[in-house]
Amino acid sequence: MMMPKRSPYRMTRVALALGAAGMLAAVPIAAQQAPSTAPEEEGTQKVVITANKRPQKQREVAGTISVLQGSDLEQRGATSQEDALRLTPGVQLTKGETSFNDITIRGLGTGGCSVCGNLLQGTTGVYLQDVPLTDPIGKLAVPDIQLFDVERLEILRGPQGALYGSSSLGGALRYVLAQPNLKGFDASVLGGVSTVAHGSAGHSLYGMVNVPLSENVAAIRAVAFDRKDGGYLDNPGTGRKDANQARQRGGRVLGTVQPNKAFKATLTVMTQTSEQDDGFSIVPDPTTLEHNTPSASPRSQNFDFANLEMNYDLGQHVLTSMTGWWKKTRDQTWDNTPLFRSFGIPFPFTRVYAVQFGQATAKSQEFRIANKPGGALSYLFGFIEQHVDSSSTLRARGEGTPGPFLDSDQASHETAKERALFFDGEYDLGSGWSVGLGGRFFRTNSHLGGESGGVAVAALDSAERGSTPKASVKYRFGDNLWYASAAKGYRFGGRNAPPTNLPYSSDSVWNYETGLRLAPARGLLLDVSLFYLDWDKAQFSYLDTSGSLPTSVTGNVGKARSVGFEGSLQYRINSSFDLAAALAYTDAKTTRDVNGPSGLIATGSRLPNTPKLQTSVQANARFEGPLGSAGKLSVTHSHVGDRVLNIDGTAKFGGYDTVDLGLSLARDNYTVLVNLANATDSRGVMSHIPSVPGAVYSEVFIQKPRTLSVSLRYDF
Repeated sequence: MMMPKRSPYRMTRVALALGAAGMLAAVPIAAQQAPSTAPEEEGTQKVVITANKRPQKQREVAGTISVLQGSDLEQRGATSQEDALRLTPGVQLTKGETSFNDITIRGLGTGGCSVCGNLLQGTTGVYLQDVPLTDPIGKLAVPDIQLFDVERLEILRGPQGALYGSSSLGGALRYVLAQPNLKGFDASVLGGVSTVAHGSAGHSLYGMVNVPLSENVAAIRAVAFDRKDGGYLDNPGTGRKDANQARQRGGRVLGTVQPNKAFKATLTVMTQTSEQDDGFSIVPDPTTLEHNTPSASPRSQNFDFANLEMNYDLGQHVLTSMTGWWKKTRDQTWDNTPLFRSFGIPFPFTRVYAVQFGQATAKSQEFRIANKPGGALSYLFGFIEQHVDSSSTLRARGEGTPGPFLDSDQASHETAKERALFFDGEYDLGSGWSVGLGGRFFRTNSHLGGESGGVAVAALDSAERGSTPKASVKYRFGDNLWYASAAKGYRFGGRNAPPTNLPYSSDSVWNYETGLRLAPARGLLLDVSLFYLDWDKAQFSYLDTSGSLPTSVTGNVGKARSVGFEGSLQYRINSSFDLAAALAYTDAKTTRDVNGPSGLIATGSRLPNTPKLQTSVQANARFEGPLGSAGKLSVTHSHVGDRVLNIDGTAKFGGYDTVDLGLSLARDNYTVLVNLANATDSRGVMSHIPSVPGAVYSEVFIQKPRTLSVSLRYDF
């Protein structure tokens, strides 16, 4: 049985208040690269990635991987997960407060709200330099990493349990930072201003400097950033307009030493602080762009990170050591007065709020050894261990209320450990055929303790062990590839905290996938894939109304499945024009009736926040600009279909469209960037805070309104 967990960051708003081969426009999926980042036709065929923990050509991987190049994201003015992930049909962002988003891939999600009720571990793993940030003890807040000087993002579709472990049930998101350059000096400065429709202005300043300490031996790369986003939501209760201003500050330093050809080490140290003045949710109508609370709901999150990567050349093999550490702290306040007023409670009160401080630290160590490419057999073996320690304190108060109503204090402390052996290999059979095999053998342990109202809560311990295999077959014919694969992923189970103490099981998923990568003509790439995901004991969140007050708890749906098609097309018309289109169709449903405290969840119920249809189309034009500059104009249209945002299907929202426009002019060392994001000012709903039976209440998160940004970059 899995460990019980109660993360400090899982005491979210409602809980506290109540006590696909998707056609990517800019970044086609099915292992293709955005045309805007590979202007030469041959570039799309030679992109090298490290998603399988060793260098491989992207279009030769048996699986679907999206790559978002950092330079392309910068040109588009992307600064966050919300900006980047709307380029990837089949990947859905459930928006929340700052650095509190959920990512769903191929429909594997059972919650449409990132800040309420979802007490379970996420289904998409997030990794920075291969260090897991989605920790095993629950869905802690994963930081929204600043995208300046990021080399690329890799989005791995389907379960990644073999190489990446728990939480990568539906897939994984990898941040790969730009590395120090040992050969020469390099520096960049990027500054800009922005304004959001119906709101206020913002500004940003980014800087990078790369200094070789000894040519070809040692170098340091340092990055610093300070970004302020203008607010666009008013709070009549506090009398403040544009109340949800946000700011992100921080930096990182990477140092690399390579004293000889056999040894290379890189140390990464990073810190990042994200703050917001008030909440980002809208009550009740998205067209009003406001919420009304007696006081603000500010919050801040700090993320510190360190990683030491060492690579040893042993002749025919390379030994890699990854030593990771991170710490997250979060200080937040919720004003839940409107929610409680909607309950119709018969006694007066002026304010209901909760204050929480939580922190979590993690240590991880990974060793792996891989043979060098060149032979018929390629393989790697590895071991990883991660230990997470977290704690939280919570104060919930009701002002102006008689008696002890919501006058409580809670504290929790938990630890978790995940250890695993993993392997991955591929054998070339000749005549274009190859087979792959991989797997992971894991063991997890956890401990939960704490107190409520000064009374100690009985400690809960659990442990589990298991395996997650994967297999593939590929056939290469010319510049084309056919593949078929099967892979398994898993996620932690546990037990709900008091007063329910209800257990929930770990869940797992099998993914069966086949795809084609075709190059039918010069300048034309076409990818298609079909997948079937079989999800067993799928976890979900619901409101238990059996007690005096509703309580957010985690349970199991039982069975679910997701069936889909993903397709992408890239067409380089000539040196001046290129076009990319992408489509993802995902049909994700339960396949077994489940009776729970919240009522019947019938067979065929749609899984939350997963549109059946997502599309994206991008056109790029390059031209000679004024004053001898090189110009580029891009137009992107993306569509997200209608969705249900909770497991019982009562919260339904229509689809929405987004149009982004971009212009860049480059001359010598200067580049001017002008971007108009969400040009039509669409109010698409990205997530929803659910109400409870008998309460008339609606709280939603929408995509950011139309935003104009102008930036100037100078490269030394």
